[in-house]
Amino acid sequence: MPPTLSRALPALWERAEAAYAEARFREAARLYAQLATLLTPKTPEWYTCQLHRAHCLRLSGRFRHALQLYEQLQHFATETGREDSTDLIVGKALSLRVLGDLKTAQQLLQQALQTYQQQHDTEGILHTLWALGTTLRFAGNFRSAWEYLRQAMELHRRTRVGSPTYLYCALGGLSRMQGAPKRSLRYYWQAHRNALREEDPFGIAYSACGIANAYRILGDWEAAEHFFTVARLHYEHIGEQLSYAYTLWGEAMLFLLLRRWDAAAERLHSADRIFQRIGDRRGLIHTTIAHLQLTALSHGHLSEDHIRSLQRALRWANRYGYRFELLHLQLLQRLLRVEPQESSEAELQRAYRACGSQWLRWSRPIALPVNFP
Repeated sequence: MPPTLSRALPALWERAEAAYAEARFREAARLYAQLATLLTPKTPEWYTCQLHRAHCLRLSGRFRHALQLYEQLQHFATETGREDSTDLIVGKALSLRVLGDLKTAQQLLQQALQTYQQQHDTEGILHTLWALGTTLRFAGNFRSAWEYLRQAMELHRRTRVGSPTYLYCALGGLSRMQGAPKRSLRYYWQAHRNALREEDPFGIAYSACGIANAYRILGDWEAAEHFFTVARLHYEHIGEQLSYAYTLWGEAMLFLLLRRWDAAAERLHSADRIFQRIGDRRGLIHTTIAHLQLTALSHGHLSEDHIRSLQRALRWANRYGYRFELLHLQLLQRLLRVEPQESSEAELQRAYRACGSQWLRWSRPIALPVNFP
């Protein structure tokens, strides 16, 4: 290796690691890609560099690209008998869940959890319990999600390994969906204070969005708008995309409640573009629901195209296993009276409870625009 190249490598690696630590994920992915071209292929240093690059691609919203790199690295790890590929498996699972393959994601995470437990790797166990809890939340299995997150929080309190910021966020998001917005707010405030103390820009943004959504559900519009703005500006600064898109959706839901139609439409248009580029069908279901409410309220009727978008969202929710979103869509069908109803409202309420949510009971009376969690 030429002397000039060998001197450049540590500095480039340090820049990449700093960007990763500061949640500048797009920049970090670019730096790791540059670094990988300078390293000897298929060495331990090259593997670590590429794995960090895959994580940064995922965290910046480039899930298909990240998944492709994870799979290449997994093939390499299998060929060479590497024993430290569990973190790769977790990253692959987190990519798959966004792209709609919840079943495979859960299987991979269970595999990773077993490996970490055998290795007595507390940090790995904590991360995987969090990943399982949040993945089961995506799947609408809130009771199992709560159990995994509870285990993770108990392990953290016992060992003091890692930061609890994202555990608090996960418990806050799950609580909101379970119909406990006050509990959700408490968890998100714990996360937010922790993220501020640790100067974690992504954690600050993520917890601020959670605080905003809790205030939205609780009807404190002014506080909700303030914290949505905090989250959005932080995400714009660090360049994160997926959580940014969900923040735009949350703002749109708030603007629907405030009957600020133009602002709601602008936020939904921006969120839609990101979800489509990423391939997040769950996000597109959320924006479809909001679009339907916006159209019904601002125009008084739905077009055939809107009804088709509702039918498409129902197919996606069924196909990909988004149980909670499926119930939202079925409720919206009833409220908009666009099709003959197969389920009564009482049956829908029982179905929400089967997911582990009392949201429908908590939010009564139900009327458009629905303040979906």
